[in-house]
Amino acid sequence: MSIDLKQFQPARKPDPPARQEPTQRASWLNRDIQLFGQGLSLRKKEAFFLEFGILLKAGLDFKTALELVVEGMSKKDQEKIFEPVIRAVVQGAGLSEALEASGKFSAYDVYSVRIAEESGMMESVLSQLAAFYGQSMQHRRMVVSALSYPAVVIFTAVLSLSFLLNFLVPMFGDVYKRLHQDLPAITQMVVQMSAWFTASFRWIILSIAAVSTFFFYQRESSWFRRSSAWVLLRIPVVGSLLHLLYLNRFCSAMSFLSSAKVPVLDGLDLTQKMIRFHPLEVALEAIRMDILTGKSLHKSMERFPIFPKRLIALIKVGEEVNRLDQMFERLSDQYNSEAEHRIKSLGSLIEPVLIVFLALVVGFVLVAMYLPIFKLVTNFGG
Repeated sequence: MSIDLKQFQPARKPDPPARQEPTQRASWLNRDIQLFGQGLSLRKKEAFFLEFGILLKAGLDFKTALELVVEGMSKKDQEKIFEPVIRAVVQGAGLSEALEASGKFSAYDVYSVRIAEESGMMESVLSQLAAFYGQSMQHRRMVVSALSYPAVVIFTAVLSLSFLLNFLVPMFGDVYKRLHQDLPAITQMVVQMSAWFTASFRWIILSIAAVSTFFFYQRESSWFRRSSAWVLLRIPVVGSLLHLLYLNRFCSAMSFLSSAKVPVLDGLDLTQKMIRFHPLEVALEAIRMDILTGKSLHKSMERFPIFPKRLIALIKVGEEVNRLDQMFERLSDQYNSEAEHRIKSLGSLIEPVLIVFLALVVGFVLVAMYLPIFKLVTNFGG
């Protein structure tokens, strides 16, 4: 399928179908994971679109296929989400309207299903939606798998260090104080650190809780999303991986929408709402305005460093040969493969680094505490 390049010329933008703002609000870790959202999880969306598409392809009528899919859902999901959807469909509403009314599906889901209803490509669109959410869920699982072991190591390090500073170091400090022995500088530093940590422990916990609460309630503010994205993208290894994952999602969404002959302006708007990543949101909004003034897509993208030069070059070729959907699909596949490779490399890189870090921290404290004993034994032997 192709896109008519006339849509890049200045023209009155057609009124898009009514769309609902996404209700899901999540932290940077994903807009996929939906830690704080009220919508369906990736797994449930994938299962719904995949099973529904398979049943329709098998020849079942719309209502029967929908009811069979819902039977496999949990009772809670059936009552709160899918039973109202089925009632709306039975009463004559389109599936896209029913999904939109439920408030649990994003504008991207609703508009995609609307495209399927209008084009008669319901099975194909449902299959692509299932593949999209399946890929997103796979990325999430790989990230969680790569970070779970480091998280355990970091948690263990914090607990170990807290135990040493709260119990072991004070015990040794009392012994050395009764011996009236001059302590090495490294031991004095650790003892002083322990005294400060013990005295401030309550305030440290309260401060962490206060900062976490503040960030939680500010997570949707513009300044927080802009600042957190700036910090995350500059973290070594993690920043480049995050960049790849969002580029993959952008290309995947645009590939699907372009192949369905969705106008570029509407496609950019839907992708912007679906991605929910501040640098890309700002860029896509500005690109939409540029296209309205007559600029080409690749020229507009050149203004933003979030888009690599190679991506822009391929988009330029896609515009010239009227094959944007194929270019976006190729870019999505490449970014997906590279992201998977980096996620695996991330796990193998972080694990040994954290183990060495934990050993150094614990070893430093233990050496500092036992150093006076070694010195005392040496003096006694001499």
